[in-house]
This record gives sequence, structure tokens and C-alpha cells, in this order.
Amino acid sequence: MHVVIVGAGRAGAALAVQLDAEGDSVSVVDLEERAREHLPDGFTGRFVHGNGINRLVLDDAGITSADALVALTSSDSLNIVLTRLARDTFHVPRVVGRLNDVDYSLLANDLHLEMVASVRMTVDRVHRLLRHRPLDPDYTFGNGESVLVRASTPDYLEGRRASEFDVEGEIRVVEITRAGHSLIPGSATTLQVGDRLSFVVASTSLERLRSFLGGRWD
Repeated sequence: MHVVIVGAGRAGAALAVQLDAEGDSVSVVDLEERAREHLPDGFTGRFVHGNGINRLVLDDAGITSADALVALTSSDSLNIVLTRLARDTFHVPRVVGRLNDVDYSLLANDLHLEMVASVRMTVDRVHRLLRHRPLDPDYTFGNGESVLVRASTPDYLEGRRASEFDVEGEIRVVEITRAGHSLIPGSATTLQVGDRLSFVVASTSLERLRSFLGGRWD
């Protein structure tokens, strides 16, 4: 996995070191040259000095081949611009940004951007979002009997039909977000890596859906 991290503060540097240690390819971008000092001598990834919204800088960081981008700058507006740019222009499959001010949350939600609030944001949380998207309900129906959840398409399911997820009375794929655009899947719609799937799931079947996404196709 190649990850571009924009913002080499404490969180950005810590995440970069963790991913690097796990064998991932990592490029860290920061406007300040001295931010390079936050990365230890043993870091095998790249540090790119420059403005993270500059296309040449992003190209140098490997954005065109990136599997994920994480925007961890100190500016909420810049993080929103970066995540939208990565998703809609460069079609990066996994995009996560940080928000410091909750006033930006509504805008981020309207743009369907995945953001983490600074009061909850830890390196571990962003790491889990990149590795294993949790099945946290986005919406609950009735008294909780059914929920709406969203998850990314695992690599091993590329080319499978979205309808293969459907289990009568338990699980149904109701929407796919692909490269920033939404579509309602038909019976023959096939999955692509980077697709974000919206499921309506019976609460009692969340573990079954989790097993599908985790590579256990029963």
C-alpha cells in the first residue's frame, strides 16, 4: 500500500513511522522543511517539501499511484480541500482527513468526506480506518433492528457482483460511491477497488457482513 500523508506534525510523523515499519510505501508532505526532523533516521519513506495542494508536489509524493491519502495539517479548510482533491481528481481509493473545528463537520458531511475530529483522532484510529474500516452505523432505523453502514470494497472482491452481498432479509447493497459519484447498483453491477458500499443490514447480521468484508465468503 502506498500512502501519502500531508502534514508532518506529531500525528502525521507517528502514522508515517508505523506504516513504514509495517512495510508500506509512505510519502510525507509538509510545507515546512524542518518538519523532516519529526521523522527518525530509520524511516525508509520519503519526505517531500512543499505545499500539499500543489499538483507537482503531490505528483512527487506519488499521488497517482496512492492507495490512500491522509490530510493531517493544522488547517481544517486545507484538509477538506486535500481530501476532496485526492478523492475527486486523483481518485485515491481511501481518503481520511482531520478536523479541529466542529463547525466544519457539516461541510465535510455534505461533501461525503471521511474526517476524524481532533478530540477523537489518534494514530491508532486513522490506522484502523486505513486497514479495517469499522462497521459503525451511519443511520439506525426503527428501534435499531436495521442499520445503514458503509465500507470499502476489499481487494479480493474486485470483479464480483454487488448483488452477491445480498442476503434475503439480512443484507442489501443499496448504493455505491465510485470516484466521487453515486450509483444505485443493478443485479449485474460489478465491484471495483476503491468503491464505497452502502449497506442496509439487520443488526443481528453485522458480524456476517463483517466476515464477508474480512475475506470469509460463506
